[in-house]
Amino acid sequence: MFCSVQLTEQWRFVCLVLTIYYTLPAVTQSSDNRHLLSQSAGFVYTQGPNLMLDGKQFYFAGTNAFYLGSTDVTSDDQVRTFFQVQSANGVRVVRFWGFVNGYGGGSVTSTPHPIQSSVGHYNEAGFKRIDLILSEAAKQDIKVIVTLANFEPQFGGIQWYVDQILGTGQDRELFYTNSQAMQYYRHYVSTLVYRTNTYTGTQYKYDATILSWELLNEPHTTDNYEKNRGLQPGKIVRDWLDEMSTWLKGIDSNHLISSGEEGYRADGDTSGNYANWINGGYKGVDFVGDINLPHIDFATVHVYPDNWGIPASEFEWVRSNVIADRASIAHAAGKPIIMEESGMKTGYVGSRSSFLGDMYQWANENNYAGTLVWQVYAWDYNDGQYDFNYQMDGAQAMWNQYGYMNSKS
Repeated sequence: MFCSVQLTEQWRFVCLVLTIYYTLPAVTQSSDNRHLLSQSAGFVYTQGPNLMLDGKQFYFAGTNAFYLGSTDVTSDDQVRTFFQVQSANGVRVVRFWGFVNGYGGGSVTSTPHPIQSSVGHYNEAGFKRIDLILSEAAKQDIKVIVTLANFEPQFGGIQWYVDQILGTGQDRELFYTNSQAMQYYRHYVSTLVYRTNTYTGTQYKYDATILSWELLNEPHTTDNYEKNRGLQPGKIVRDWLDEMSTWLKGIDSNHLISSGEEGYRADGDTSGNYANWINGGYKGVDFVGDINLPHIDFATVHVYPDNWGIPASEFEWVRSNVIADRASIAHAAGKPIIMEESGMKTGYVGSRSSFLGDMYQWANENNYAGTLVWQVYAWDYNDGQYDFNYQMDGAQAMWNQYGYMNSKS
């Protein structure tokens, strides 16, 4: 990169813009051509409501492991162990956060060695951790979903971008509309897309280990942000997803693009105890509009009945009102859907395996292409909440789902 750190911040931003403009080809291809390229190269692609790989339907079950990208949270040896153990248990896909912005602290995990210390300033050792993740995943025939930023503050979320550019005290929703925030985000993403892996020698945009670039973990707004301003609920996030997915597809037509959203609607049935805020635009997300964007390739849902305030005795409410409903919408749009996150705090119901077994049954009966738990560790770890390991309650449900989904591929 030719943008010197000696430049003022204003000129550094101009330089970053020019770097992207002159070095990144804005090539767009038809979806048919994109799928042909992906198919021939062994990439995961879509065909109607199905994920496909090497001409066959691709179903998967796996886990989230948001922490893998941080050298302050896990060691290189732990990364290697993680993929070996997960593969041996039947995992086909892992989702991790491909960013660590800023230094954290306070209520947020401390990250003394971030990937991006300040906007536009990168740490090569941090990028090498992502290199290692891709290399080790490939050795175990595991695909990865790479999440590119976070709505929440963990590992430096969108508020971090806003604070860096505009100073503290500004709405984090400005991340979706501020031109500098969008440009710095693009620069980080394009740095990944065009990076050459130091372990494998493969440029990321040509690495079939990557199943999807995920634009943002759980994009939404502060509750009623748009409604309180007389704005159309879901439009701020949808416009950002549209712009970023179009741009990213233009520089990398090999990989799928996902939004990372939880599944909130802006136009759904708001009757009932839980439906108003989940379906009525409260969260500033329009699931129907987002999945119909041309460059969002598949739908995601994050389903947490306990976190949503649904009593354990009523958690089956999500079966028809969320899991089936969102599948119907995605399939009507001609796109696959995955249950990208689900789980329960210890003690929500009597058995985590029973809970997960129900969630996966409901996903399977609605032809979800994949399921990812939050989150099963490859070593002895238990946070007393959502996280567990293969020696704990929950493991049997995971093994059952791995076997079922793998048998369909």
